[in-house]
Amino acid sequence: MPTQPQVPNIKIDGHVSNSDDTSERTSISLSRPSIESTVSRYTSNSTIFTGQHRNQFSLNSKSGSHDYSPLGNNSIYEIVMNTRRKDWLRSPTSVDIPPVTVSKLDIIDGWNKIVDDYMEGIGEEETIFQSRNNITNMNKLEQIKQLDDQSSDTYHDDSIVINQIPEFYFEKVFQLDNERTFNKVIESVDLKPQDLVTNDKNKRDEFHLLLKDKLSNYLDGVETLLVSNISRSSHKFFNTLNDVESIQNNIESTINELQLLEKTLQISLDAEIKEKIKNIKLIIKRNNIEKLEQGLLQVKLVVDKTEECKHKFSNDNLEQCMSLIQSINLLIRGDSSSDENVQNWTKDWPFPLIDLKSVLGLIEIRELLTNMKIEVGGKYSLQLSELLLEDLRSAYKNIDTITVINDIQQGKIENVRFKFPTDFETSVREIITKLNECEELTSAFALYEDKITTEVKNIIKYYLPKENISKSDSSLLVVDRSQSVTPKGTGSMNTSTRPPTTRSKLSTLIKEQTPVEFQDMLESIFIHCLCAIKRLYQQQKLLLDISLKVINTSTISENQHNMINQLDIRTNVNEIIRIVQLRMGKVITVRKELTSTLRHDHFLRLYSVCILFIQECEALSGEFLTKYFSDVLSSQIKHYITTHDSRNLRSIQKKIELENWVPAIVSPSIQTDVNDIVSSIDIDPINWTSQLILYQKNDKEEAQNSESDSREINKSTGNRKSVVVGDKTFVASESLLQVIQLIRELLILSTNLPSSYLPYFERMCFNLLKYFNSYTLASITSYQDQTMSAQGKNLSIMGESIDCLREFIVIVQQFFSRQGNNSKDFVPFDSKHYNQLIRQYDSASEKIYLAHAPPPPPV
Repeated sequence: MPTQPQVPNIKIDGHVSNSDDTSERTSISLSRPSIESTVSRYTSNSTIFTGQHRNQFSLNSKSGSHDYSPLGNNSIYEIVMNTRRKDWLRSPTSVDIPPVTVSKLDIIDGWNKIVDDYMEGIGEEETIFQSRNNITNMNKLEQIKQLDDQSSDTYHDDSIVINQIPEFYFEKVFQLDNERTFNKVIESVDLKPQDLVTNDKNKRDEFHLLLKDKLSNYLDGVETLLVSNISRSSHKFFNTLNDVESIQNNIESTINELQLLEKTLQISLDAEIKEKIKNIKLIIKRNNIEKLEQGLLQVKLVVDKTEECKHKFSNDNLEQCMSLIQSINLLIRGDSSSDENVQNWTKDWPFPLIDLKSVLGLIEIRELLTNMKIEVGGKYSLQLSELLLEDLRSAYKNIDTITVINDIQQGKIENVRFKFPTDFETSVREIITKLNECEELTSAFALYEDKITTEVKNIIKYYLPKENISKSDSSLLVVDRSQSVTPKGTGSMNTSTRPPTTRSKLSTLIKEQTPVEFQDMLESIFIHCLCAIKRLYQQQKLLLDISLKVINTSTISENQHNMINQLDIRTNVNEIIRIVQLRMGKVITVRKELTSTLRHDHFLRLYSVCILFIQECEALSGEFLTKYFSDVLSSQIKHYITTHDSRNLRSIQKKIELENWVPAIVSPSIQTDVNDIVSSIDIDPINWTSQLILYQKNDKEEAQNSESDSREINKSTGNRKSVVVGDKTFVASESLLQVIQLIRELLILSTNLPSSYLPYFERMCFNLLKYFNSYTLASITSYQDQTMSAQGKNLSIMGESIDCLREFIVIVQQFFSRQGNNSKDFVPFDSKHYNQLIRQYDSASEKIYLAHAPPPPPV
């Protein structure tokens, strides 16, 4: 194995030692030198090596002779005693150093302040300089620098050793069985792979030893580096262990001292703490006694304020009473944060208020306050109801029924009449605010709902017929009609003048009314109820708006939020409409038979006012509330049609039986009616459609105008006895004129009533024309031999009537055909029925003509 290169070691005294001194080198390297020794040694070494590099002297060269110093060259003795050149060190003279004349220093005033300011300005820099210029710090820095240099030199030597070993030995995956790797291992040795397997044992052993020495050399280098690195770090490890042991000892000592201090403090504090605990218990006891005293004062204050509240309630000072009730309730709950009265009562009290709800002695007081609160809310509820009822009565009393009907039919809206006054809204808002404070808002609305229901019922009662009422009593009723309604539902009118009647008596009174009285009663009830209902819907919007604003601006409970729907009286107003319709439906049903005997114009007037009420109710409520009233009206129309049909046929039959068939006078109004019938083929005449309008003109003016017009027409035309149908003229008879009037009535009813009844009216017209023809022929036909005889009757006039009504058959057919085109619900009769009826009329006309025709002249 080749010998490793020997590195000379330099001792402190300057002598050089060779690598043979292995034991001495090992002992020096294993020792833990101090920082000072290391630094000094590093300084000596660096100085010597620097000198060698600079002067290229050998380490054994001398700088002088022993003649000057027994201690050697450059010794301290030589330097101090100046043995070489004693004459060098002479004191300088003035010749060597000329004297210097110092100029006079002008000191500025306030120089010390300037210096102080300057020193303050450079204070931070001076601190940094002192910390860096400290000898200790400089020594430490120098030592660290030396250690860094030494470690860097050591690392440099280590890297030399490491670099001698090929890099492939340091690979993570070292595969010796790989041929390339094996070749790299033996490539630095003068060795071939075949030499390892040669037959010459000596040669093979020589090659093996050579390879073994090479690998051992690598391992020795690595081992040496490992030992040196461990030796360099061992002193740090041992120092750390010593520091840890020292810290543990210090910790144990500190813990013992702390435990001793804790025991000492505990003993000293026990007595003080016990004394303070005793004082605290006394303070708590005193505070509890004071709180008890304040609680008793709080109870006494509750009792005193309750008596004051009772006094205010007895004097009807409701607002102050309600304020006191709220304050007392807060005082009982111990809450003074939101009430000014409670704060003023308890502003000097030292402790917060306590909750007295669990005090049994205050249960009666709390119940008394609750009942008083309910009573106050009841009085406010009555005030609100009276205020709203007064406004309601002002909306429907003293109104002109005719004017209101005309306004409704013309679509006029009286904004001025139904606008709320400002003072009224203010009063309602104040009362609702007070009711909300009493938590009686929903009960107040429920009370008002009961009152308005009774109020509307009393409107119906007032206009229903009454017995044994004199004129003076009637005038009193008109005056007292707007009186207040009692809470139990007594009428708004003076019921003392109206003795209660049974249902049978009321039905009798209704049946005893004339058609005009019954019509006026219906109009009065419907119009006054409509005005009241309109006002109720406006009040509903006002009350709901004010209530929601009051609720949103105050602190309310969750239960009141859930009862907001109860503040809407719209449901009750809809129920009022339903009640009115039910009651009036019963009233109309009482006169069902009597109504069926009315003239067509009177019946249309009754139908018009009922439809007007139904439509207005639907427009106000926005929904169809009940079918009962509509069903009653539909039943009345059907019954009227049935009765009217049989009555028409009987009247025609009776008229024909009594008819002498003489020319009848045709008034201008009849001719006008005929013209309207003819024009109805294309358009509905205005005279027909206007019959649903209840009031167009004053009845007296209309009658006077019609009489004057008829007189003028009679004067100009005289008494006419013919009917003009289109471009044809026919001599009129009484039976013909009556049939024309009946046809006109049916066509008017067909025009104004719903299209669902058109089939009934078409059948009635058809039957009327059909039976007129058969009744006419039967009146002049003998039952025995079925021959026609004049029997003193003018058959020519009869023939004229038959021919005239034949024209009306075509008119009726075209009228209902136009109605069928305008309505999807109506399908008119097939034309074959009308053609067959026309043929019957032609046959009858021919028979009548042959019956009164003169005999043929003799041949």
